[in-house]
Parts: sequence; C-alpha cells; structure tokens
Amino acid sequence: MNLALERRCGVRKPVNLEVFLRSSQEPIGVAKNLSLGGMFVEGKNQMSPGTKVMLEFRLPAESLPIKAYSEVVWTKREPGFTGMGIRFINLYDLDRKRLQRFYEGLDCELVINSDDYTLFDFLKVPGKDLFDKTKPVWAWIEDMKKKGFYTYRRPLLSESGNRAIIFDDVAGKEREMIMMGSNNYLGLATHPKVIKAAREAAEKYGVGAVSAPMLAGTFDVHKKLEARLARLKGCEDAVVFSSGYSTNVGCLSALVREGDLAVIDRLAHASIIDGCTMSSGKFRTFRHSDMVSLREVLERNKDTCEGKLIVVDGIYSMDGDIAPLPEIMEVAREYGARVMVDDAHATGVIGDRGRGTASHFKMEGKVDIVMGTLSKSLGQLGGFIASSKEVVNYLRCFARSYFFATSLSPVLAAGALAAIEVMENEPERIRRLWENIRYFKENLKHLGFNIVENSESAIIPIIIGDELLLRRMSKRVHEEGLFINPIPYPAVPRNQTRFRATVMATHTREDLDTALEILEKVGREFGLIGPGASRAKRVA
Repeated sequence: MNLALERRCGVRKPVNLEVFLRSSQEPIGVAKNLSLGGMFVEGKNQMSPGTKVMLEFRLPAESLPIKAYSEVVWTKREPGFTGMGIRFINLYDLDRKRLQRFYEGLDCELVINSDDYTLFDFLKVPGKDLFDKTKPVWAWIEDMKKKGFYTYRRPLLSESGNRAIIFDDVAGKEREMIMMGSNNYLGLATHPKVIKAAREAAEKYGVGAVSAPMLAGTFDVHKKLEARLARLKGCEDAVVFSSGYSTNVGCLSALVREGDLAVIDRLAHASIIDGCTMSSGKFRTFRHSDMVSLREVLERNKDTCEGKLIVVDGIYSMDGDIAPLPEIMEVAREYGARVMVDDAHATGVIGDRGRGTASHFKMEGKVDIVMGTLSKSLGQLGGFIASSKEVVNYLRCFARSYFFATSLSPVLAAGALAAIEVMENEPERIRRLWENIRYFKENLKHLGFNIVENSESAIIPIIIGDELLLRRMSKRVHEEGLFINPIPYPAVPRNQTRFRATVMATHTREDLDTALEILEKVGREFGLIGPGASRAKRVA
C-alpha cells in the first residue's frame, strides 16, 4: 500500500492506544484515531507544531512497542479538550509491517476530518478491494453532514419556483426558502399552459416512451418538437435526446472520429469533455475565450488532422459569461473548422425572444451545430442537436446515447413544445428576468462582494475563495433561509470557490432584497465584506 497516498487520503480508524515519549517514557496522551501516516493524540501534554520526537505505543496483545519518529503537525486546545495531530516521519521496517497488519485488521468505520480535504483528494485512493475507494468518501460526507456543511441533495417538497419548501435534514422539519439554485429561469416549469399540455399528453400517450427512438419510441409529438427546435435555432432539422449530458456525449463521440480533432474551451462543460474523451478522435483545449490560444492550437494541429470542430458553451455555467461567437466563427473560417455551441444556459436568456447565442450576435443559421437542453429555461428534461438535415440524420444513426436509449417521455416533449410557445409569446418574462439580473448583480457589487464581472446571464458567481469558508458560509445562508449553490474545487479552481446564484423571472423584489440581506449579514459575519452600504441604500 502506498503510504503517501494513504496519508493524503486521511484514512483514519478509531483506536485507543497510550502514547509515550521514547526518551523519558513520559505519557503524552491517548491515540484516538490512527492511519498508516499518523495519528490524533488526545491529552494535556502538548508540544508545539513542528516539534520532532521519537514516540512509542503498544499495539493490543503485543509486548514490543512501535517506535515512530514523528512530527507534531497541529494542536488544538478548547475547553475540556486538547489534542495533537501527529505525522509519522519514519518507522523501522518491522514496526511498519506490524502497524500495517494491525491497521488492516481494524474492522470499523473510517474517521475523517472533512475540513482537511476536498473531493479531489479522493480521486485516487489505494486499496486491494474495488470498493476500498468508496469508504473514505462516505466518511468525508458523513463528517460534513454532522457539521452542517453538506448543503447538497436538499429534498424539495414543492415546485422549484422563486420560493421552495424543502425538508431540512439538519433541523428535521419542513421550511420555506428563497430559491436561487434553480435553472427555472423563466418560471416555465410551472406555467399553467405547460402543465396543461403535459397533463393532456400523459392522458393521450401515457407517461413513458417505453422504446428506443429508432424502434417504437418515436411519437408524433417528438417530431413536432424536433421541427419546432430547428426553427427556434434557425437550422434545418433537430434531434432530441433524453438528457443534455447524453446529447453532448452522443454528438461528439459520433462526429469526432479517428483522424479528426475537437478543440474545446478550457471551461467547457463536463459533458463536452466526456464526449471528446469517448470519441476515437483527439481533442485539445484552448484558454478560456482566448482567440490567440485557439489559433495556436489549430495552427499546431492543422497538418495532423482531417475534420476539425471547435466546441464552446454559449453561456459558461460557472462564470456566466458569453462566448465571443463572431471571433470564434472568424477563426473557424481561417482554418476550415466547424463550430458547435452549447446553448444550455443561453436558450430563454439571451437572443431575440430567448433564441440563444447565435441570435444574440445576429448570426442565426451560421453556426454549424447548436446543442441545447429542455431542462433549464424550458423547464423539462432532455437535450437536442440542431443542425443540417445530413448531420441530424447521421446522429440518429451513430450517436449511441440516442440509438440505444429510451426516447424522451412524450409528456416532456409536449411540455417543451408548450414552453417554447409561452417563451416566444410572453417576452415580458425575459424582460423581467433581465431586470432582476441587473438589480441583484448591481446590489451585490454595491455591498462589496467579489462577483465575476463579465457574467452576462442569469448566472451570478459570488467568489468566496477558501473552501472551508465556503462550507461555513453555505451552512449559515442555509440557516437564514437562502437556497444557493456552493461550488467547490475541483468544479472551479482551488482559489475560486464560489456561490453560484441563479436569478429567475419569477423572483419578486422582496425575494431579491431578502436574499441580499442574508448574503450581507453572513458576508459581514465572516469578514468577506466590510462595513459599508446596507439595505437602506439599495441600487434601483
């Protein structure tokens, strides 16, 4: 077993072993948990961090002590509690083997201090059994839950509107919260016309498609939806997948074949990265929205590939900024590359009547492939590719996540059709969304929060920076009644952890003011913002 990895992953097991200084045989405390890389010792005889010393402790039923040259890494002193974190620097080979036998024989739950680790730390966990890698992740999450830091998978008991009722696992009761974690940007998930269309479809077709689209899973409502999506995006045809993730994976793995090259923005969505990874072609990344970097990548690879595809998000899901589509199209023409735009967060938010990125730049019909989802502004589930009739036909034949998957429910297809109609016939929803975006963003800046300045969408990232600070603040804003998503490393860079606030057209001014008050209160508690503007000085 790799001891460095074992120590890094913090796989500690509960023990109760008395620990002594080898030089004087003076007891320093009792080891309460142990890994192959160190231990936690509880006791009053503390040493300063950085102290290096030879320690001894006896394993149960053994007469000879384990001798470990060790270093004090940290100390903690609280009322009724003192202790030290000890790191083993070196052990004799025989002692190491004895310790490993004892450690591996401990049949008990792991103990992990979640404050010391991020999810990335558990990416590579050593172990002989396939499931060994799962145990430290379980222990990590359980520790976060005990501390109230695990603000994920909070069960909703109502619609995901401007306010939502959840079951608070920590408090053990139902409560209402202001919802700023949903992608229901236009409130269409609960629009009466959308619900009516879905209900009528359920009565007509049943709730499921119960077959693959190329077999018995294509209903007339699917064909109507595909034609409607093609018109929405200014393309010849469209194909609907059962999820947004499977759309990108299926499209890219089908189109980018051996000898082809995909060039993707470094901040592209995970489904784009996974689709490229699963393809038989090669892929390269360029610096975020950097045309110099894009040209460099294409120039380096121009003689080593056949087909070339540039893939970008229309609106980036973590920063909320818009891809510079005109510049990207210009570079693509220079190098004979095709362009694919992921409009997941752009549909319903930017462009004429919410038609997305190409419409925003007045470039409808000029983008080779437009990917979109039905699960955000349209309030349903599913994804789609809009393109030429030849490309769409090819994907129906070769996109494995389409060909071998059950079709999208006809209920959701009918709901999506109705949602598009509402989106285009009620443009005031998009106007109200943008009024709310500007109000919330300007007041966050007014309060002194560090937000991503180039966010031009309903996604407003509030930079926190430190991972542990993010967890503590997330607990507090949850307690105060604000549902907002904490985004930790490695989803974003280590020093760029953030809250990702999503604004909706259905938010009232009272909702936004209350959310701002909560963020202001918690931001001041943790020193993230200083004394300054308050609610009395809201920016209109």
